[in-house]
Amino acid sequence: VPVNQRSAELDGWEFNVQHMFGDSGFGLAANYTLVDSNLAYDNHDRGEQFAIEGLSDSANLVAFFENFGWSVRAAYNWRDEFLSDRFDGTGLPNPVYTEEYGQLDVNASYDVTDSLTVMAEVINLTDETQRVHGRAQNQALFVTQSGPRYMIAARYKFGQ
Repeated sequence: VPVNQRSAELDGWEFNVQHMFGDSGFGLAANYTLVDSNLAYDNHDRGEQFAIEGLSDSANLVAFFENFGWSVRAAYNWRDEFLSDRFDGTGLPNPVYTEEYGQLDVNASYDVTDSLTVMAEVINLTDETQRVHGRAQNQALFVTQSGPRYMIAARYKFGQ
């Protein structure tokens, strides 16, 4: 259960831009979040430490098209390495880091009629690997490569 322990300073900036290219239906959206804290986890200290978990920079870039019944979107999402836990499950204060990770997702839909829409989606199109490590990068605690996930669907609205 999270508890209040001590105070810490967090600083950050978020940059965000979205642009539509006239009435073409094409657009771009991008954001970048930069965060920093006055705390850092010391991997050489074997005792319990006060640290902020889950703090990292992140970025997203989205290209999209929405026109003529089509809706197409490609999004790349990235997150920098971060301290995900101060305890690794052994009962001892051992840090757990989630490594830098990015993935590309793509989806598209088409309105066949006012009532019928068909859709397709791919999550993690580039088959990225997620990795978690301990005090050192070569101390892998968890590695997974789940592969891309595919979805096709149709939606029909009754009684318009």
